[in-house]
Amino acid sequence: MPEPPNLATPGGAQAKERRLESWGEIASYLRREIRTVQRWEKNLALPIHRLAVGKLSSVYAYPSELDKWYHEREPSDVKDDDASDDPSSSGIARPNGLALPAPASAAPVSNGAAGGGAQLEKSFYKPTVIWAAFASLVVLGVFIALAIRWYPSVIVLPRGTMPVDGKMRLFVRPFQNITGDPGQAEFTEGLTNELNTRLGRLDPKHLGVIAPTSSKQLGGKSIAELEPLLKLNYVLEGSVRRASNQVRIDVSLISAKEQTPLWSDSYTENLADILKVQDEVAETVAQKLLLNLPPVSAAASAATVDPEGYNSYLRGRRAWTTRDLERSVSAFEDAVKKMPKYVPAHSGLAASYAVIGQAPNDAMPPGVASSKAKAEVQRALDLDPTSAEAHYVRGNILMYYDWDFPAAEKELREAIRLEPGNATAHQWLAQYFMIEKRLGEAQAETDIALELDPVSPIFTTTRAEAFYYGHDFDAAIAQAKLTLEQYPNSVLGEFWLASAYREKKMYPEAMQHFRRAGTLAPNNPALLMELGHALAVSGDKAAALAVLANLQALSTHRYVPVAYYAGIYLGLDDKNQTFLWLDRAVSERDDRVIYLAVEPMADPLRSDPRFQALLARIHLDKPQH
Repeated sequence: MPEPPNLATPGGAQAKERRLESWGEIASYLRREIRTVQRWEKNLALPIHRLAVGKLSSVYAYPSELDKWYHEREPSDVKDDDASDDPSSSGIARPNGLALPAPASAAPVSNGAAGGGAQLEKSFYKPTVIWAAFASLVVLGVFIALAIRWYPSVIVLPRGTMPVDGKMRLFVRPFQNITGDPGQAEFTEGLTNELNTRLGRLDPKHLGVIAPTSSKQLGGKSIAELEPLLKLNYVLEGSVRRASNQVRIDVSLISAKEQTPLWSDSYTENLADILKVQDEVAETVAQKLLLNLPPVSAAASAATVDPEGYNSYLRGRRAWTTRDLERSVSAFEDAVKKMPKYVPAHSGLAASYAVIGQAPNDAMPPGVASSKAKAEVQRALDLDPTSAEAHYVRGNILMYYDWDFPAAEKELREAIRLEPGNATAHQWLAQYFMIEKRLGEAQAETDIALELDPVSPIFTTTRAEAFYYGHDFDAAIAQAKLTLEQYPNSVLGEFWLASAYREKKMYPEAMQHFRRAGTLAPNNPALLMELGHALAVSGDKAAALAVLANLQALSTHRYVPVAYYAGIYLGLDDKNQTFLWLDRAVSERDDRVIYLAVEPMADPLRSDPRFQALLARIHLDKPQH
């Protein structure tokens, strides 16, 4: 096999001048964001060179040419998203932070590729390159997070960046896919999310990392917009390029307040052996950081890895983030087959199984979903007892399927102890508090989830849910509307908005939004029940009975929880039929019944002795907090 082309500096006038080998190095030299520098090349002829490698190209620049371009710029030449991106703006440091351009002989920016030359081969080779990128991002993630934590000995921070509580906040902008292949976008997004999650686990007491969902939603905003919105200290951005058995990653760590790069680097990795690279990552971390890292479990370090399996794992994570549960189950199932010792794949599959059997998804009967989820949770905990995700999924199972609420709280709190920055753990603890009528604690946990993931529709609607169970329907309406402003197609946003309208007896509005939710999720049993109940309490008995018949017909070819029949009969004020179906729902372990103690729909039943007997069977008859 021929040697890949060498990207060393060619001969010519600049042959003796050091070269800036990537967008990251160029941006660092100019003290701007990578995307700003790329816009300057496109719109203002910033002198960027490209070396073609097959269908790809590698960028580089010479400091002397950048200095010349810089001095020739007029303030009126530059019009950018942010005035601070103007290379001629007053009060902004010149390239390299100096009053005058840095001399061409200045020390080069460090490069993660040995020998300084990035080598990219022509053909694509997906399996091993995935691990090259992942390994590089893990190294970068650990280095950056700890550099921020221990800034006095690593980097010099601009004044005024330390928050009052001593906790840094970092935003990981979605990395750019610069291969020119749209098919690699999912790969790049997955690696960015894994880096984001890894950073969030390192030192949550001192480093807060905005979670992937919000990172994606807000990724197009400028740093000037993000800094006050999220109270940021730093932004990490970069790009990923894949080619043959190599991957190149350019990254830049930027001060959010000063909007200038503090550190940048480029990493080119060549992997012939995945396990060897994992050893190299650990060795590099040990060499670069003389600090105490969170302990790494033996299970994690010894896990069997498979490139195709990891691709499936990334697909599963992406689907789980949006609660596309059928896809997440399918992808995670493939991942655990190919990586039977990879703990996150087992815990991710357990989470997907658990939630797919719960309202409003109801895609599996409770007995089937809980059995599958319990098996995967146990496999994950057998491999790694410190898996936070496995603990909070076990807490979910204990809460929704086993109705062992004290044990559920214990597991959820253990997960948060292990991983304080996990937004889902806080969300599920909030829902446990709702069930227990501890609504103040529920809102506090929801606040934490939203601090970690500020614009996630999952967590913004959880706040609306807490308001609803607290009978604060105006607040629930306001919160649901905020979610729908950001995510117009949010089924849960429509669901909680309609539910709050119904409790305020605003029936036309309620039915409008229940129907809108139904168009987003056709033939969803939970939504049909809610519509039928709203029609019944509004006085349209015939329409309510038609929905009930529709639900019964639907049950002939998919699972329909019998609690939903009780919901429509409750709206029709037929208490005998309501209790008949609720009794059966408790026997079949329908998860929705665990909310009976706080569900406003059930208020007409609370004085009936049969209702208290139901709560006792669900273990919700004890005095509430």
